[in-house]
Amino acid sequence: MGNFTFLKILSNNKKRGLNRLEVCLDIKKHLVYFLLIILFISFKATAQNNFSTQNQQFYKVISFGEKIEFGDIDSSISWTVSNSKNNINISLRGNEINDYVFDETGEYDIHFQENKKHDEETCNHPMFAERFRIKVASVKLTFDFSKIQFSQKIEKGRSYSDLIITVPVKITTKDNSVTKLPAPGMSIAGLGVSLTGEPLEKEIVLANKIQLLKYKVSGIINEETYLMFDFYDFNNQAQTYNLPQIIK
Repeated sequence: MGNFTFLKILSNNKKRGLNRLEVCLDIKKHLVYFLLIILFISFKATAQNNFSTQNQQFYKVISFGEKIEFGDIDSSISWTVSNSKNNINISLRGNEINDYVFDETGEYDIHFQENKKHDEETCNHPMFAERFRIKVASVKLTFDFSKIQFSQKIEKGRSYSDLIITVPVKITTKDNSVTKLPAPGMSIAGLGVSLTGEPLEKEIVLANKIQLLKYKVSGIINEETYLMFDFYDFNNQAQTYNLPQIIK
């Protein structure tokens, strides 16, 4: 009887030990999954912000011939726009900054001056930094969404691996200093949407003519929704196309 009781206790202890081992292994497995998820998120964020990190010294990066919308600016505010390389030094007031066209390429220094005092207790701070910089690139990319094409019909619940989106674009260069650039990316948003898109060509040869950019889309749409496509230019600025029909 004593031996039987001892063996039973030993067996129970062994089971408890195995259970503890299984729990430990399960915890370790979940920890590995968690670390992999964190690593994936970190890698994705790094990839998405790579362009922004390279250009964080600038308030904005635009192409030549474009304007910047700063919002509704009080007439008491004065601006100075300067580009020493092109001998540009212009004074503006209030909303005049919104109508200024950055025709010349290069780096601009913007001086913002607000001619009124702020009460620190009310958190009424200036709208902009006193000085900031804007970069104007020599290449302009414009999408023609009126002629966008999809190689397949987009439907809810259908898994895609080789849906091709074709968009005509006009690429204009200010000079011939740049002959090719990495193809810009795109993103797709909507309710229950798990679609990703990437350019078929990794590089674009620059030419002052209409060209076709193609993107390969993969993933699935799980819910009835509208789709919004953000196509990025060479300055990482999005040009948006909203698909008019609902996906169902």
